[in-house]
Amino acid sequence: METQNIIYMLIALALGTQLCRFLPLFLPKTVLSSPILQKLNKMLPLVIMVLLVLTSLSLPKSNEGYTLFIAQLIALILVIASYKWLKNILFSVGLGILSLNLILWGLN
Repeated sequence: METQNIIYMLIALALGTQLCRFLPLFLPKTVLSSPILQKLNKMLPLVIMVLLVLTSLSLPKSNEGYTLFIAQLIALILVIASYKWLKNILFSVGLGILSLNLILWGLN
């Protein structure tokens, strides 16, 4: 990828992020208090967690890679349990990363 394309991509990402942050300032309060947006606001942390899980699991190919897959499943169970218990995404993600690394270190 060329440097110019990378710069354009970074500018587009920055503008998209700022648009999402400043858009609620300019929208009418009736739009912001709609039930759909309220439901989305409540469900967004769970959606982010599901996307992180789906992109991070590596399914084993043939007969190798089961150690990593089992370690990921154990870490996933710990993340789900901690999120259900404490409702803290940052702590849950940190716990998942730590537990995955400790499990892999212990198995090797």
